[in-house]
Amino acid sequence: MKWHIQILSPNTHNTRSTSVLVFFPTTRYLFNCGEGTQRLSFENNVRVSKVSAVFLSRIDWESMGGLPGMLLTLADSGMKGISVNGGRNLTHALAAARHFILRSDMGLSVNEMLDTDASADFRDSNVHIVPVHAYPSSSAAADEEQACNSCESDSHNIRRQLVTRAFGHPKQPDISGPKSRLVAKKNKQQQQQQQMKKKGYYGNDDKCSGSAVEEHLQNLQKAEEEALEKKRAHSPEASGRNGMGKLGMLLPQTTPSSASLSFILEGPVVAGKFDLSAAVALGLPPGPLYSRLKSGESVVGPNGNTIHPSQCVGPPTPGSIVIIIDCPSVDYIESLIANPKFTPFLEEGAENKSRQSQLAIIVHGLGSGVSQDKRYQDWARRFPAHVHHVVSSPELVPDTNPFQRHLRVQAAIAAVDNNTFVLPQSSSASDLPLSSFMTGKNVHVAEHNAIYEIVPKFRIDLSTTPQLLSPEAMYKSAKASLRSSIQGRTRGLIPDTAASQNDDASSDTHTVSDTELVLCPIGTGSSVPSLYRNVSANIISIKGYGGIVLDCGESTVSLLKRFLGYPHRNIYNKKVDLDYVGFVVSLKMLYISHMHADHHLGAVLLLREWSQLTKLLPLPLPRLTIVAPWRFWAWIQDISGVQDIGLDRLDFVGCQELRILDTPQADPETLKATNILKAKLGLTEISTCFVVHCPWAYGLSITHKNGWRVVYSGDTRPCTNLVTLGRAGNKPPTVLLHEATHSDDLIKDAIAKRHTTVSEAVAMALGMRAENLLLTHFSQRCLNIPNWKTKNVLDVKLPRYGHIANYTLRRFDKDGSRSTTASEAADDVKEDTLEQDQEDQEDQDVDVLDISEDVGAEMTAANDGPMLIDDINAAKEELLKEMDDLGSDNGSEDTDSSDRSSQNSTDNAIQGRISANLNVAVAFDMSAFGASDFVRYRRNVKLLRRAAWEEIQLFIAEEQKAPMDEKIVEQKTDRDNSNDSTADAASSSTTGGHVPYEQWRDKTYLNYINMRERLRRQVAEQSQIRIPFINTEQLGHPWPRNDSWTDRELTMMSQMQGYIQSINQLSRELRKAYEHMDER
Repeated sequence: MKWHIQILSPNTHNTRSTSVLVFFPTTRYLFNCGEGTQRLSFENNVRVSKVSAVFLSRIDWESMGGLPGMLLTLADSGMKGISVNGGRNLTHALAAARHFILRSDMGLSVNEMLDTDASADFRDSNVHIVPVHAYPSSSAAADEEQACNSCESDSHNIRRQLVTRAFGHPKQPDISGPKSRLVAKKNKQQQQQQQMKKKGYYGNDDKCSGSAVEEHLQNLQKAEEEALEKKRAHSPEASGRNGMGKLGMLLPQTTPSSASLSFILEGPVVAGKFDLSAAVALGLPPGPLYSRLKSGESVVGPNGNTIHPSQCVGPPTPGSIVIIIDCPSVDYIESLIANPKFTPFLEEGAENKSRQSQLAIIVHGLGSGVSQDKRYQDWARRFPAHVHHVVSSPELVPDTNPFQRHLRVQAAIAAVDNNTFVLPQSSSASDLPLSSFMTGKNVHVAEHNAIYEIVPKFRIDLSTTPQLLSPEAMYKSAKASLRSSIQGRTRGLIPDTAASQNDDASSDTHTVSDTELVLCPIGTGSSVPSLYRNVSANIISIKGYGGIVLDCGESTVSLLKRFLGYPHRNIYNKKVDLDYVGFVVSLKMLYISHMHADHHLGAVLLLREWSQLTKLLPLPLPRLTIVAPWRFWAWIQDISGVQDIGLDRLDFVGCQELRILDTPQADPETLKATNILKAKLGLTEISTCFVVHCPWAYGLSITHKNGWRVVYSGDTRPCTNLVTLGRAGNKPPTVLLHEATHSDDLIKDAIAKRHTTVSEAVAMALGMRAENLLLTHFSQRCLNIPNWKTKNVLDVKLPRYGHIANYTLRRFDKDGSRSTTASEAADDVKEDTLEQDQEDQEDQDVDVLDISEDVGAEMTAANDGPMLIDDINAAKEELLKEMDDLGSDNGSEDTDSSDRSSQNSTDNAIQGRISANLNVAVAFDMSAFGASDFVRYRRNVKLLRRAAWEEIQLFIAEEQKAPMDEKIVEQKTDRDNSNDSTADAASSSTTGGHVPYEQWRDKTYLNYINMRERLRRQVAEQSQIRIPFINTEQLGHPWPRNDSWTDRELTMMSQMQGYIQSINQLSRELRKAYEHMDER
């Protein structure tokens, strides 16, 4: 049986655990699951859907921070019966996740591998895994750990019951394959939808219209809170300001575990070789008796004699052994190297020789300083000489950026505006050479995605290891491409103003004043991490006051290190003058909008970092205020028993206590904490409101004494509460940070999942008279800058306010400036109250493309993808027209040409009024927006759209492994020549002459991309797909056959079939791939 191991993530300055995946034909075993593990698997095309068991070296967030998100993804893909194994507190940590995970049909089993439990080993048909415990040098720590291990109390049973409630009763692993799991997932989704309708979650209006949903969600929330409060009014946890009377009891208390687990993994025994000659000599004819002998059974021969396996089958070979070591600090070295479970691999003797020959490889997962400790080096050298050593240590592994797809797009848009879009920091050189640890041909540095084949023969496979380019190299390439594009301005491709502005963007500087707002989106995706966007996180750094974090999805700490710089400041960040340590130490407020995992799973590691870094400061130590739903505070209190996160220095203010509507009288402690928070950050106002997404979902408004104001929507449908929050006070929002999960054509998805479309977000900004709108939280299906449409913006209605865009559009002075007098504000209220009509979102048409039509004849515009076009010239024309529309309408695009021609003057007037009063920008990961940057964004949006999409387009082609030579790659930097050659090709085709292969190939490649986009959108629309197998004729531009073909062109023609095969393969797999894009 073949099997191998693969390094998913080595230990670097950015990540502090080593993730290893062990591959068998039918299953996988994952060792450590730190934050970002799931995104790394997407990046490197590593399938984790077959993971049946997870093993954790430590029960802390460095080793298990990515586990909750991974379990959610595996559960939603239909995987069942997963086993999670680790040290003490594992059950406690999983039980704490009950506040935001409910996958009761997953059947998770939890195995705490305690040091005092002789039966703690893991066994199945493939592996035998033995844990090896190590403790810090303090003997008291080990004694305390063993004392806790021996305790089996009612408290542990309570935790097990809560794990069962969240994940279901333990089941056998499901290795039935992705197809059957997909069917099971589909059935589950249908049952959930039926159950949701039965419960009336959306109210009586199945169309999920605004007022009905708003009222219904708030009623459900209030009813649940009241019921829980009555039920637990007499519990000890009901008193105090921890809010547990509303949420139920906390978990029984525990203390953090100091144990570190290494693992000795032994593979399956390799059956002996069948001796055919011996079987023939014994009179056995070929047939099924051979198989029975191979499997270890005795058989009866033709002569009636019993034949045993030992007579014709050679001796079995013991299974190969892999050791995965975890030594987090030098304090653990003595305990680790003295553990007797390693003795058979180190000492000489006949009884140990067999075990030593089985050992193939050791993965050293080492913390800072361990690789340079002489005690550990001497111990590692004692292993047999044939053993391979893979070293994962922050001093020896370069801190490269493994997310090359995001880096490539980031570099492309940074070449347009490197003030706003920040290159992430990374390093291609290690701190120390590998020889400082060990020398020899069997010593290797851990690399992303490196494969080490164990059976049938040990072999190192680095073919899957990605080439990790530096930000400098990416940026240099992007700048060269940008300059080539700017040279085309003489043909009208790029305006002169953009060319002059961006010709030397690297020299641009922008000094941030002490009073200016700088809002930095760190993660801008939704649901799950993707190749181009991580999940939600935003920061505000206020000079002289401190920092604010608005939502904190998984991997926020890792992205902050690259964005701000660690261990030294990121020189590419021109807006925030702090490095990572400086920002974390200055952090004053953590805000969590709601309890969905993509908004808060990174908070534990952030709090851990804050706790550890601020301990180094002089007394008195600073405090941090958490503003969040009550359930988040309950989770934090539970998880603080697993890892020290400085709970004694955390102040909590419930979002409910800060509501501007129906706010109950806050208790004195809450008022005191709120006032202290305002004083520390220089805030004059902080308030929240309920929004329409899920129970305990809130929007936020903060106002600073320097004059700026930020409103953050969290996740929501357009709702009255948020508009009221934005209109409150004497100042409109300086920036509205609003989610725009779906493009306008996915309005049904937005309604069903209680999110906002792009045009609806623009309408919300107009309804508040916001000065700037920053769009974020995009669906992972949205690859580029999305569009908004004027008509859709004007159509958005809300109860009490009517057409909310009119709040801004109908108030103009003659010179086009804002008008905000008291009398006009009163008139606004009167006009708003007259518009009580409820918007029916499902009346909006959603185009469903039929791919059975000829691609070349399709002229439908895409909102989050390229236009479906007919030839290269038309492609340029459509792109230029799209960018012109974008520049004049802040990203809007009206694809109905008849409406545009008949209402041109009206539309232009409305677009001008919108543009005069609202700047709209689209956030990318690791960007920084000051108030003055929104105007520059509008000026650069054409180049940004073009740069981002060209990079993504090339990635799409590369992922499909379409044959592209240099001419294709140069298409984005040599478009002028392509213009002329395409025209020549068309002329040649008309006269019956030879059409050059390159032009046929370019055309086919273009239509190939269009076909992919059509399929993608059809999956997004959840339509009934009829996907035919296609040929060159269906691609719309067959290559004319004649006698002038050369041998080279004949060869290249055969390569072109790769395009066709890619599309056929895509038609089979695309639906399955995009199943994971759905919101949980």
